[in-house]
Amino acid sequence: MNYITFGRFTLPADLLAAFAAIFIGALIYRAKEKKSIDDWYWNSFFLYIAVYKLSYAVFNFKLFIDTPFSLLYFNGGTEGQILAYIGIALYLYWLVRKKGNTIKEYLPVYFIFFLLYWTGLFAFSQDYLATAIQTVLLLGFILFFFKNIKLAVEYAIFFLMLEALILSLFSDMLSVENLLIFALGIYLIILQRFNKEEIQH
Repeated sequence: MNYITFGRFTLPADLLAAFAAIFIGALIYRAKEKKSIDDWYWNSFFLYIAVYKLSYAVFNFKLFIDTPFSLLYFNGGTEGQILAYIGIALYLYWLVRKKGNTIKEYLPVYFIFFLLYWTGLFAFSQDYLATAIQTVLLLGFILFFFKNIKLAVEYAIFFLMLEALILSLFSDMLSVENLLIFALGIYLIILQRFNKEEIQH
């Protein structure tokens, strides 16, 4: 894992990339839609962080009981990440089924966030070739988004495959983190397709 140092503070590069992607993604959405992104976006991130952090207490119960403040410094690791992604998947499914939320914005926002995330992560890691190629893909998707082109399943799979190609060249595509990110994208594609077929019936 790469770290970025600001004076006396040292922070993980992936954490910085994630927070940058969260806020820049919201600004891109606002610029295109002329309105703020809905609460589901922020709630998803708060849910992820809460599950990821609190899962430490579940998987390291004895250590947590002995030193409760360790929760501030540690997380649930790989198992916590898996639970956090499952939590987001269930939350979005609940919104669609119980609240009647439209799903059409979930998938493009997913792409904007994670393409921003990988671009930032490559940049913070000072992998300039990967950053340049990732930026081209990011700008291509943003242009696609601003042109109001419908993100059909075929286009979504196409962008996922391009991202998979980039990660296979410059990162570990088979890492748990990357596999979970791709799994969420595939889940959203299936959810969108399922919801569309249900509406048609």
